[in-house]
Amino acid sequence: MLEPREVGRQPELISDGGGLPFAPRALDGPAELLKPDDPPVAAMLAHLASRRGPKPSRGLFKRSPAPPPPPPPTLAGWRVLARTDDEALFGRGRPPKLVTIAIRRDARHGTWSCYGESIERPLRASRDRIRASSWRLDPSTECKPTDTLLRILVKEQTFAGAQRATGRVLVPDLYQDADELVLTIFVTPLPGFKARSPNPETPVRVALPAPVGERQLIDGALYEFE
Repeated sequence: MLEPREVGRQPELISDGGGLPFAPRALDGPAELLKPDDPPVAAMLAHLASRRGPKPSRGLFKRSPAPPPPPPPTLAGWRVLARTDDEALFGRGRPPKLVTIAIRRDARHGTWSCYGESIERPLRASRDRIRASSWRLDPSTECKPTDTLLRILVKEQTFAGAQRATGRVLVPDLYQDADELVLTIFVTPLPGFKARSPNPETPVRVALPAPVGERQLIDGALYEFE
């Protein structure tokens, strides 16, 4: 049985799984001007340029004229979503059309390079660099207004080799007011590579600080950008 911790209505951090988690407010307002000579920015530009190179001719007997080189990539529309000494996450656009590029510094050589790119992926609440997992009420039991115990089934977000998340479900986050209960579940991922097999649902019990009442129960895993 898990006892949740109370949090605000919106998650402090969100992530599309492509790099550092970032605060939702990082998507607000105009993007600050990026400097091309900043090493992480230069690495992102190099990555964008590598994708724009001309494709080789597929002709067997006659080579077609080389197409003109594409224009160099620009920083227009790109912004810093999150940054540490060794990582940076850049984004362009707004959800659900958000594109992100993750850049990392090689500690041995001191160079920066791209290690991840995500296009229009769902944003999930994030805590300790773990993306939230989805849940639903256990259909085998009825949830009554007087209940202070939720019986739920958790679907782990990351691949776990078709294993349940028993013993790896962390203390949930809970927001509650007069109208809704927003429960967000996090699962510690298993280490190492895991086969891309569907994860079975894990039964979990959550102790609520007050009865459910007539409030709406909401899964807080997915972040809805307003």
